[in-house]
Amino acid sequence: MSQPIDFDNNAPITADEYDRAAQLALPGYEAMHTMVLACLQAYLPESADLLVVGSGTGMELARLGKACPQWHFLGIDPSEKMQAIAKQKMSHHQLSHQVKLIEGYTQDLPTDILYDAATSILVMHFIPPSGKLQFLQSIAQRLHPSAPLVLVDVFGEKQSQELKQLMPILHAYWNAMGFPPQKQQELLAAFNQGVYPLVETNILNLLEQAGFEKTMRFYTGLWVGGWLAFKR
Repeated sequence: MSQPIDFDNNAPITADEYDRAAQLALPGYEAMHTMVLACLQAYLPESADLLVVGSGTGMELARLGKACPQWHFLGIDPSEKMQAIAKQKMSHHQLSHQVKLIEGYTQDLPTDILYDAATSILVMHFIPPSGKLQFLQSIAQRLHPSAPLVLVDVFGEKQSQELKQLMPILHAYWNAMGFPPQKQQELLAAFNQGVYPLVETNILNLLEQAGFEKTMRFYTGLWVGGWLAFKR
């Protein structure tokens, strides 16, 4: 039975383990973050305000904040445990003056404060299909016109031939990275029960319906894709 993943209560990987597990489990994880930064730097001025949706343990905030000291960030995430780690990380990297953290959801933010860009990194695939459009709309409503959105998600159709062909490659990659077999099985069980990927065509359609345009894919890591789009 499908059950949305709650990172405070039923996550296959604990908040403390998340950073290391993501590096091991997601092909091209480091390169993906480098390309996210490049996408944002290409279209943002030296000083900008960014909305980071699903900011998690703060890894993304730390990377972007250190690279761009005049950018300011609002990181929002519903997980209390993730937020606690993010706060420690911001303090450790001396980024607390650049970053504000809020526990909650994007739709709860005021709509009269607009941002120059937004990111959603490995978030939307945890949202059931019925909630994905509202999720993207809640981001679009809080962006200036022409503001970039960077979206990174697991994508594809469950049980499809293409995804089945990818699985042996993923296992070989995980073994090479030293990702423990037990964790591999737990991750795949969570994928089957609590992750809701879409095929790329559906992602592009949802982005357009939510108010974004000029979408391009900038990253592929086997079953993970990254798209850059702009608020209409």
